[in-house]
Amino acid sequence: MKHRLLTTVAGLLLLSSLFGQSRDRITELKKIPHGWDNRNFAVCWYNEKEILNIGSYTFCSPGTVLEVRMSPTGTSFAALYSKGKNREVSIYSYIDGKLKHTFRLPDSPTSLAYTANARQLCIGDAGRNIRVYNMADNSLFKTLPVAVAPKKIALSYNGYFIAVSDEQIVYVLNFETGRVRKVLEMESSVNHIAFSPDNNKMAILTEQGLLHMYETKTFTVTETYSEMRDARECLFHPEGKYIAIITGTDKIAILNMKKPTEDRQYINASDVGIRHLGYARTARGIVNLVYNAGGKIIFHPIDDLTPDYQHMITLEVEEKMDEWLKQMPGESLEDYHLRVNEETRALQYTQFENEVATAMAGDQVQQADVSFGNYNQEQSMLELNFDNMPPIFLEVPQEDIAEFSKPEKLTFENSVYGVTEDDKFELLYTEVTNTETGKKYVFDNLEKQSLEYLSSGDDFVPLDLIQQSSMEEVKLQEIREEVVTAAKEASLISDHTHIDVKTKVEASTNADGEKIMNYTIEFNYDVEQEFSAQEDFGPGKYVISESESALAMLRIVQNAFANEFKQYIQPGKKVILKLTGSADAAPVNKKIPYKEGYGWFIDEPVYDKDELTTVTVNSETGITSNEQLAFLRAMGVKDYVENNISELRSMKTEYDTYINVSNERGAEYRRIGIKFIFVDAF
Repeated sequence: MKHRLLTTVAGLLLLSSLFGQSRDRITELKKIPHGWDNRNFAVCWYNEKEILNIGSYTFCSPGTVLEVRMSPTGTSFAALYSKGKNREVSIYSYIDGKLKHTFRLPDSPTSLAYTANARQLCIGDAGRNIRVYNMADNSLFKTLPVAVAPKKIALSYNGYFIAVSDEQIVYVLNFETGRVRKVLEMESSVNHIAFSPDNNKMAILTEQGLLHMYETKTFTVTETYSEMRDARECLFHPEGKYIAIITGTDKIAILNMKKPTEDRQYINASDVGIRHLGYARTARGIVNLVYNAGGKIIFHPIDDLTPDYQHMITLEVEEKMDEWLKQMPGESLEDYHLRVNEETRALQYTQFENEVATAMAGDQVQQADVSFGNYNQEQSMLELNFDNMPPIFLEVPQEDIAEFSKPEKLTFENSVYGVTEDDKFELLYTEVTNTETGKKYVFDNLEKQSLEYLSSGDDFVPLDLIQQSSMEEVKLQEIREEVVTAAKEASLISDHTHIDVKTKVEASTNADGEKIMNYTIEFNYDVEQEFSAQEDFGPGKYVISESESALAMLRIVQNAFANEFKQYIQPGKKVILKLTGSADAAPVNKKIPYKEGYGWFIDEPVYDKDELTTVTVNSETGITSNEQLAFLRAMGVKDYVENNISELRSMKTEYDTYINVSNERGAEYRRIGIKFIFVDAF
């Protein structure tokens, strides 16, 4: 069991040591790695004929190892190796190193890549193909012909694109259809390809030390960054604002893509031999850049990078807009249309944006070092400079200029902030008082943002679709009331069970770069704490029929798609179902028998608090953990949908499973939920 301890974070901490005042976690390996890969703090590396974990425990010795890729779940890894003149690909367990499967390939394999959801493995081969295998049963899912024998493969996180390269040419394919989206010819050999976490960017590093950035709607280059030296490999930060680049055997550059000339940081390694980059997030959410330096694996905290303010503001504003755009209880349709129209929508968006940015900015102007700049006599404008923001121009009559003696005599009140294109806070409005004279001057640039950006932007959703969604949510509420009333009359649930339904239209882009509209319908419920034990799942229970609250919610789902919402079930179209199962912290003291009513599961990919992992549960394992209980509750939702909304079978249906195990005990933490995303619904 020794090697299992060393694969954990605790084992890593035991092995790590601190050098000087650095917060780096450094682990010595027994040899210098030829290559490695990681999933958070689990590291898999190889040297010659061995594949080892971070504690230098040898998992296996399959042959001369050429490439290793860890599954995004962190529970297994794929190895490409040669045995004599032949090349093979095998899957091994990261828990104990046991061989799980060896693929029988008609052509010699050349490269590996997992899909982001870990459900498929892509293998490039010398026959100029990419063979895509299902990880559930290791079966061949499909074969994508390509123009080269791929030495490099990169997949977008949303599964839209696969990019392959041999030497100087990159082929970008639609991953679903195999159709070539773009052929990109570089000035020199391609060293690395990477997609951003939001799937909007693709980076290509070339041998000449250039980093080319492409947007993924048309795959047109948007920026080229030079001085990348060796340009060996790159990796987008999980939040997407920064990108890390190995610029030499002993140096890493971290580049802020919103202001690349101002914000470039560097890591100088203590030893040469940097080969690969990865990220690892701690339980506290701190992001570490993972790299090797010689025979060391180093976890370097990068929590000093500036946040992506634009992204954070957008998320919060959209959440506020979602609520504002809904028809309010008791609001007539006429009043709703008066309140919500194109003009008021744009104004409200801007108001929310200013409110959120101002709250996020804090006291920027009070913290600033203020200085006087130039004065424009024709326009009577005095420039005020700040060391932490762009300058503002204050309208000051010429006869008042002599009264501006010292910047520290100015006070600023009622300030409103925005964010610039390069992600800096800026003043949009402030009232400036000269305390020596008592005179007040107003800077007002609130109209800076054109209200037309909403209608022209890629995230714009036509108002009629939002209004349609709002009215359909009202219909859902009516269906909910009918089902809940019937359940109450039958004494199955009480007034203490609350079922929530939400709808939303979201703008998106498909794999061909075309703008589409997705329709989201989400169902959740809550039971007041003191009534949860009677109306929801009991301890160790997971079958849907054992929770009247869960059943009531799913009956609403069934009724909705049998009537008003059946228009969204369109044969051949895609629908994504996000299933959620929750559990409390009560320990499972005794193995609970599982009769496989929902299936036999081995290393099934699931998202646990948004981190991808796996769950295994079958009649042999039984149920011994709350993670298994949460997973089976989610599988109960899938089983109910498949058996009661049979029309969905005509659609391209994908399932994502989310589990959430609380740190608290109690029936109120044992829940289910479901979210439908109808892709290109309108």
